[in-house]
Formats: sequence, structure tokens, C-alpha cells
Amino acid sequence: MNTEIKKLIQELDGVVSCSLTGADEIDEIHIIADKKRDPKRIVRDVETVCMVHNDFKIDHKKISIARIDSNFKKAVNDFSSNRIELVSIYTENNSCRCNVKMLINEQEIFESFEAQMGENLEKLIARSVVEVINRYLDFNGHLVVEDVFTIKGKEELVIAQVYNFDSQSNRLKEKLVGAVYLDNNIALAIAKACLKAVNRQLSS
Repeated sequence: MNTEIKKLIQELDGVVSCSLTGADEIDEIHIIADKKRDPKRIVRDVETVCMVHNDFKIDHKKISIARIDSNFKKAVNDFSSNRIELVSIYTENNSCRCNVKMLINEQEIFESFEAQMGENLEKLIARSVVEVINRYLDFNGHLVVEDVFTIKGKEELVIAQVYNFDSQSNRLKEKLVGAVYLDNNIALAIAKACLKAVNRQLSS
């Protein structure tokens, strides 16, 4: 049921991507949408999909929507999923260093990042992925990791919040959110969530 509802939601006007929590019954719905439509309209559409598809009524408070700028989405779309690929990511030296390997434009990139003062493991991993994107992908903006956290339910969900700042004025342009299920490998899950925050087409 959840898979079918997810497909229907992703076909709604304005929806870029969505993630559902819960196994037999949906607990929460997390949506990434562009700014073309009012979030309240998207919420009503989601409620209708759930009701019509399986006679399931979901509380609107359990539907969260993060909005992205369509121009930023288009810029990142130009990279396409074939031009960036996460090869590996892992930590070492008691988790104070993160190593990232990516394929960008068919070129293998390897970068290593040390933890900053007071930076936890999750933030280090997320920052490492975002810094590679900042260094090697040419777009109008600069990405900064705002937060990384895990939602615990029947299945653990990793959420990455990434801010896109204007490169010249250093003003906030968009707040981006990515979410993936945790499957034993926390580093990989965080990396995928960060890539989804930038654009779902970049996730591996």
C-alpha cells in the first residue's frame, strides 16, 4: 500500500520527492516540493490520495513539506545522475576524519576532511559530502549543512538539512531537505540524504 501511495504522491503537481515512515500503516509523510504551489494545497492533495486510494485518513500534522527553489532544482538537474556518483564514504582515526570518493564527470574524486572543533560524527560526514559538491560542481550558490538527525520509528529515517547561500551576497537562498532510511551504514545513509537534499536525481 505504502509504495503505491508514494508513487501517487510523487506524481502530484509541485512534488519533487517524498518519503513515508511506517510499515503496515503510514506514520508520517515527508515531502520535498517546489515553490510553484501553496503547501496547503499539496497537503490537501496528499490527504485526498490517501483517502481515495485506500480509505486511509492521515492527520495533516503528520505531513511535512520542505520547499526548494525551482531555479536551483533546474541548475542541479543539469548535472544529471550520470555525472555524479557516490563511490564510497567512511570514517577513520576514531571517527575524526571522513574520506569521500565520488565520480564527477567521469573523473574520480577523493577528498579527506578532518572534524572541526566540537563537530560530531554525523555533521562531519554530511559536511564532507557537501564540500565535495561545493568544490567540484559549478552552480550559483554555496551549500552549508544545517543539521543531520535520525527519526526513530519502526524504521529509522536519516534527515539532512542543507542551506544554499548566494555566493556573492552570502544570503540564504533555499532550505533543502533530504531523507533516507538507515540500513546499518550510517555514513552511507547521511551521504545519500545530503545528495537527496540537493536533488533526488543525484542520489545513488
